[in-house]
Amino acid sequence: MGQVPAKLLEIRKRTDLSLRPTKHLKKTFTGFDGVERDLTIRYYQVQGVLHLASCPRFILGDDTGLGKTLEAIIALCFLWEKNPDLKVLVMTTKSATPQWVKEFSKFTTGIQVIKCQGTAKQRLQAIDLWKSSTGPTVMVAGYRSVVKDFRQFQHESGYALIYDEATAFKNQKTQIHQVCAHLSGQASRVWGLTATLIKNHLMEGHGIYSVIVPGLFGTANNFMYYYCIIEMMQLPKGRRVPRIVGYQPDKIVDFRENIAPYYYGRAKHEVATELPTLTIERYEVDLTKEQESKYREALSGLLMVGETSEAGEEEREVTKLTSLIYCQQVVNDLELLECEGASAKLPTLIDLLTAGDLAEENVIIFSRFKKMVDLIMPALKKAKVKAVRVTGDESGDERQKAQDAFQNPNSDTRVICITMAGGDAINLQAAKALIFFDLPWSAGDFLQIIGRMIRIGSVHDRVLTLLLQARGPTIGPTIDQRVDATVFKKLDLIEAAIGARLQGHVPSNGSGAIIPTGNEVGDIFNALKGDAQGLNA
Repeated sequence: MGQVPAKLLEIRKRTDLSLRPTKHLKKTFTGFDGVERDLTIRYYQVQGVLHLASCPRFILGDDTGLGKTLEAIIALCFLWEKNPDLKVLVMTTKSATPQWVKEFSKFTTGIQVIKCQGTAKQRLQAIDLWKSSTGPTVMVAGYRSVVKDFRQFQHESGYALIYDEATAFKNQKTQIHQVCAHLSGQASRVWGLTATLIKNHLMEGHGIYSVIVPGLFGTANNFMYYYCIIEMMQLPKGRRVPRIVGYQPDKIVDFRENIAPYYYGRAKHEVATELPTLTIERYEVDLTKEQESKYREALSGLLMVGETSEAGEEEREVTKLTSLIYCQQVVNDLELLECEGASAKLPTLIDLLTAGDLAEENVIIFSRFKKMVDLIMPALKKAKVKAVRVTGDESGDERQKAQDAFQNPNSDTRVICITMAGGDAINLQAAKALIFFDLPWSAGDFLQIIGRMIRIGSVHDRVLTLLLQARGPTIGPTIDQRVDATVFKKLDLIEAAIGARLQGHVPSNGSGAIIPTGNEVGDIFNALKGDAQGLNA
């Protein structure tokens, strides 16, 4: 088991910490509301900075909204004092690339910041500038851009490397993982930033740490057989493959102890008392008769999906996913399927925003489906609710304009509709409430979306997360309720592996083994298939 150095253990206990001034860090900054404020570094952010500065290879796992980006930037400022010519490469998602450039501009001075984005020629120019630069220099690039331009990076060495949203390379079979593993070996210092080290299963932790701290856990097979409960699954043509069916609590304790010298993460409610208190409520909506009829039909179709066949496991998984999406679209709105008939959720949403407690509040609306946002936006316009959208299709400028309109306290825009693609790396702390029109299927994604609202700078004492859930009076649980159960079961695993993340959440497993059944698609599909069998009994 790894041992956390005594000096870091002492840092983790202290709340009276402060940092000496550094010439590269500004003393003031301009907030999202346009007001210039003193740059105050909170004690837990100082703790994070000291961990990064002390550890050449480390993952900062603070909850969304606590300031991981700022902590990394401050730590770099101190590194640049000792080594002014240190080159830094920040790898992040495409949508977060401009945000990182903006954060460096907001908080630092005397740093050359290069954005590596655009055409192949523009990216090459940026890379050449980074290579030839002198003095403190940082280049920000998207993961996929670096993969495309790998030949330009593969022989570089000695730089500091920051992996933002480090779950991007959790899957060891991907090209992104292989490129990140190579670059990590070339770098002198490697930091990972992620609020969700574990999103769905423990193997993700192995994938990430095999890049950040190579050799910490050995091979993937050794890790799987030691940390996971395995059963052999029979496939066509006599093949058998291992399948993860659960985790023993003592093995998860081992995992936490192994990563302890290379991981530090705090939940919001542990450190940031100025952040708003979160309340989660479920708001049930009865399906219309037309939706119930269509949903019964959808459930019947599940009984013909997923049986063992020569098609292979991958094809069956795709078929399961298609079936689940169909069920979700039925309960969301029949128009998504170009079917006639009334639907219940959208009128309820409009009522909540025009006649309920949220009538005058800034509200985020989340859906997994861009097509659902396409339906919500005109309904909001008809109800005279001014709204903007960020779904991943917008340009960087359009995305920023939408965010600014929602965040500006003097704007009459009070609703923003987002999808998972659009919600990545966007700060929406002006929100009083977040309405999930439908839930993401990953517990990690659920936490990340909530983190868009609960952030430093929120002007609210309390915020609300509302889970809008369809209920079928004559058909039992719907996919909304089954996804809810799956997400919160996966949350048990996340909190067992890296600590509590959702204030007030009580793990459902008690003291027994934590048993996720492989992946969220399988969990939800199997639950709905059981519902279908019950209806046809």
